[in-house]
Amino acid sequence: MELPPPPWVIAHRGASAALLENTVDACRLAVEVGAPMLEVDVQLAADDELVVFHDRDLARLGRGDRRVVERLTGGELAEVELTLVRHDSPGGEPLRGRAPTLAELLAALPADYPIDVELKRFDANYSWLSRGVMQDLAQRPNVLVSSFDWMALAYVRVLLPRMPVAPIGERRPEALLDAPAKLDAWSVHVHRKLANAELVAAARAAGRPLLVYTVDDAAEARGLFALGVSGVFSDYPARLLRELELPPTPSLT
Repeated sequence: MELPPPPWVIAHRGASAALLENTVDACRLAVEVGAPMLEVDVQLAADDELVVFHDRDLARLGRGDRRVVERLTGGELAEVELTLVRHDSPGGEPLRGRAPTLAELLAALPADYPIDVELKRFDANYSWLSRGVMQDLAQRPNVLVSSFDWMALAYVRVLLPRMPVAPIGERRPEALLDAPAKLDAWSVHVHRKLANAELVAAARAAGRPLLVYTVDDAAEARGLFALGVSGVFSDYPARLLRELELPPTPSLT
């Protein structure tokens, strides 16, 4: 991964406080505000397309539509108008958008822009999911593949041995001390409540950045950076960069 020196403010699902999460517009905005990296959620659709969507089904973003994303084709998902009213939405106006395929999203971003592709797997076949990753990402530089599903990362490792990967954890810190070595991971990603000096020290000793999600408060981010955390995922990349007095990544603005 080619990134500026840490600390990093990584755009969580793109600039997802301003525009609908995991959409092309939210990701383009993350690039425009100078976030050094962005993160998106990806899963396998019924036609073996990789689609950019977080949840198992459409209930939260699809006006109560409970269809399961893995059972829709990429085209069927793209036809759904997605909406979300955040607690901080200006005037209570909903954020709107549509879910792109991963290929569409990548085509809309600078070719070497750093991106963390988080794999979501619910019922999909591991083998086909990893083949989809190989098809879409094998030739793209500066891509990190992360997941809570460490088995999915192991499958990616088989097909793409040089692809940077990162296990994600929100519990069992002892397992997070072992998993990165088994996967030869590039980084380790943890919930903000799990970040501690022991994990930071272990990650640093292994030469792996420790990244923490989801951090929107500048004071909390400062504390984590002081602890030795390399980066935080945030819904507010522009605001956090400004409040932390971190310069936007020059090559992206």
